[in-house]
Amino acid sequence: MVKQFTWAEAKRIGDALGVDWRKFDVEQFRMGLDVELEHGTRDPRTNITNDDPMMTGKIALAHLNELPDYYTRLKKMES
Repeated sequence: MVKQFTWAEAKRIGDALGVDWRKFDVEQFRMGLDVELEHGTRDPRTNITNDDPMMTGKIALAHLNELPDYYTRLKKMES
C-alpha cells in the first residue's frame, strides 16, 4: 500500500519545517508530500529520502516556494 499523508501529518511536518501557511495551504503541502515520496523507498535506485517525512517535506517545500500551486498544476499536467 502506498503511503498517503493526512492533513494533520502535513500540518505537523510543515510546522516543524517552519512553513509560512500564508504562502500556500496545508492541502497543497500534503499533496506535495504524497508526490515526493517518489524520492523514497518506492524505487531503491532513486531513494534519497528513505521516506523520511522531514526530507520529503523539504522537497515539497522547495517546489511550493517556486509556485504556491505547484502540485495542483502538476496534477493537471499529468492527467
